[in-house]
Amino acid sequence: MRFVPFAALLFVVPTLAAQKTPPVIVSKLAAARPAPDKPASLPVTRVSLYKNGVGYFEHTGHVSGDADVSIDFTTSQLNDVLQSLTAIDLNGGRISGAGYNSTTPLEQQLKALPLALGQDTTAADFYAAIRGARVEVHAAGADITGRLLSVEDRTTPAKDGDDSKGIERHFITVVSDSGEVRTLELTQSTSVRLLDTDLHQDVTRYLQLLAGNRSQGLRHLTLTDRGTGSRELHVSYISEVPIWKSTYRILFTDSTNAVNHQATLQGWAVVDNTVGEDWTNVQLSLIAGAPQSFIQPLSDPIYSRRPEIPIAQEAQLTPQTFDSSNENLAMADANSESVVVNAAPAKMARSGISVGMGSAHGSGSGIGSGSGGNTGGGVMHIGGAIGGPLSMNAAPAMNYQMAAAASLEVSTNTAAFDDFFEYKISQPITIRKNESALVPILQAKIEADRVTLVSSNGYSTTQPLRALWIKNTSGLTLDRGSFALIENGNFGGEGLMDPIHADERRLLSYAADQAVHVTTEGNKSSSHITLISATKGVLSIHSAEVRELTYVIHNSAADRRIIVIEHPVQQGFRLDADTKPEETTPTVYRFRVEAAPSETVRLHIGLKHNGINNYQLTHSDDNQLTFILNNSDHNPALEAALQPIFDARRKVAEAQTAVDQTNAKLKTLREEEERQRANITALNAADKGSRDRFVHDLNATEDEIKAAQTELTTRTTALEAAKASLATAIDNFSINEKP
Repeated sequence: MRFVPFAALLFVVPTLAAQKTPPVIVSKLAAARPAPDKPASLPVTRVSLYKNGVGYFEHTGHVSGDADVSIDFTTSQLNDVLQSLTAIDLNGGRISGAGYNSTTPLEQQLKALPLALGQDTTAADFYAAIRGARVEVHAAGADITGRLLSVEDRTTPAKDGDDSKGIERHFITVVSDSGEVRTLELTQSTSVRLLDTDLHQDVTRYLQLLAGNRSQGLRHLTLTDRGTGSRELHVSYISEVPIWKSTYRILFTDSTNAVNHQATLQGWAVVDNTVGEDWTNVQLSLIAGAPQSFIQPLSDPIYSRRPEIPIAQEAQLTPQTFDSSNENLAMADANSESVVVNAAPAKMARSGISVGMGSAHGSGSGIGSGSGGNTGGGVMHIGGAIGGPLSMNAAPAMNYQMAAAASLEVSTNTAAFDDFFEYKISQPITIRKNESALVPILQAKIEADRVTLVSSNGYSTTQPLRALWIKNTSGLTLDRGSFALIENGNFGGEGLMDPIHADERRLLSYAADQAVHVTTEGNKSSSHITLISATKGVLSIHSAEVRELTYVIHNSAADRRIIVIEHPVQQGFRLDADTKPEETTPTVYRFRVEAAPSETVRLHIGLKHNGINNYQLTHSDDNQLTFILNNSDHNPALEAALQPIFDARRKVAEAQTAVDQTNAKLKTLREEEERQRANITALNAADKGSRDRFVHDLNATEDEIKAAQTELTTRTTALEAAKASLATAIDNFSINEKP
């Protein structure tokens, strides 16, 4: 076997994966035709493996006349097949239907038995299910015949000082024919014999169902193909398979650190055949993509859970009928005709991409990369199915989609999908069942610089790593996988790679670099005001925060080193204009520096953040204004501009204090007035002299209250004027200062 352009090399090793029942496909002639000694087979001719653990299989063969094609699957395989089976007769035949042997689920079969036993039954469950049955019990020193009354568990308490939970013991209670009740312990020497023949048969049937359930894994699906003459038949489906794995070799032929060094990239795929059938000379395609796939138990009968409604006892109801909400509905239904719509094939999502789970081969352009692809919208070359071209000898003008539509009585056409890339093995390949193969899938030249990679969190650095800074110049998408670096025939290290698209650059680390040492110094952060402005009573202070860090790189190696420093991207910060990274990702800046042998170099990185703080002066007090001045380092221009506001605020404070004093004085006088009025009322029967003295004091207090009210009016007016002056000072506040 030869793989172009690779050498003839195919490693086949046994796999430890679990063997599955092979999907054997044979052709059975109709009853009218003489049955052959051995059914003609439809061998596997095409296999496409996906990264989500499914494989797309195609069998190709010939049938003659009316024929039945039988396919054997396990139940788990059949579920996938029922979701994906496609059968195409390329020479005018018709697939009229498909059937398979159905089985009632074990749970439903057990429900039909008189015994209330499930799939996982214990001894206690069994005895509980046969309560009331006639049994014959032989125990140590005691025999009894009668009906089983009950079974129970008892726990013997642990001895004092014993931390165990005690010993659990099992007992059954039997009522003899004479009425004697005996309770016996179930031990290894106890035997219980069923005396009821019907019960014994029920138990036997229960055990038979459990045993038969293990042998019902093989399912036979039969396709009926109707036609005349010899015809080519294609049957395809998906089935669960092991995920194929990618692994790469990166080969260097010299040890120089030349820029844009050319390395050889070899790609290999590890493929496991565990479906139980040989893949003999199949067209193998490896699809690096994960189409959505899931499993539904379509092959099992599904029983709906129905609600149980009690029978009404209170009243007898008369059956009723109900009118439709549309009076013309019945007439419309009576006069309507059946309409058959022949839907045209759906327009292709992309030019030249095949329909369904397909990838173009040959001259068509399909999933992955192709050459000479058709550029007409919605037109597809023959060979759109995954794995390679179809033979269309009888209908050369018919494409895959049209063939599928013509082969079934009813068909649905779907648009193609993309975002997948394919590795198609150019030569047929053979992998025996339960074996694995290491298959070459890629060999190309790529650009690769050997560098030392140093990652940083903005404060400290990690262990320097030897890495490759590659550019994928292969023109293909590289799948996720492991790689090994081979340098001048020596092993250099291993690493992992994520998918790499064509012309994309990527860093791949493979070993520790013990010769490069990186430390940091000068880690500091500072800020300064860049602009002070104000408008409409809002003061804005613009500031710039600067974070600086210097990387000190020492190369103790005997050759020149290219060092890539990864510095984290910080939200809201930008690099200094004089700091140029080699490239930037969403999370890191990558800086490239070079160091000669025994040389120490420094890389200074500065990040800036421009911020703005706004202050509403109308709602600011003296403490906040002082805070603003402190944050501005007591900028002289700002202090001068704020001085009228400080003065106005001082006058407002003084006026407010005067008003507060007058209000306090009025409060005291009114309290005194109330006290004096109470005294006069209390001395109503006293002599006139005493009463006159209190009346005189009350009059004097009321005069003081009147004077205080006049004073309050004057001071309140002064306070309002001071507030107006403050508002004017704030409105007139203006500054545009660049410190």
